[in-house]
Amino acid sequence: MTAIHRTDLLQVTAQSCGTVLLSLTMSGVTTLSDVFQQVRTSAPAESGIVTVRLRNRTQGWTQQHNIVFRPASAKTSSPGRRTDDTYPSLFA
Repeated sequence: MTAIHRTDLLQVTAQSCGTVLLSLTMSGVTTLSDVFQQVRTSAPAESGIVTVRLRNRTQGWTQQHNIVFRPASAKTSSPGRRTDDTYPSLFA
């Protein structure tokens, strides 16, 4: 794993199904999590597999990561809770 320094200039491209979702240049990040968070907030509301290409222009290395974006509005509910019941529950 290569290090990312706060002063590094990064070129980031995100693609989904062959379509470029975003291409941006950034600096000031120090971890891959920071990069992925920036991609998630900057990219259009997509869900599915997104290929993120990261090029560190300062150090001269390139990485590619495939990550899964889930819809922001998707909330998980417990399997025992049903919201469409028409009768009162003893456990509510």
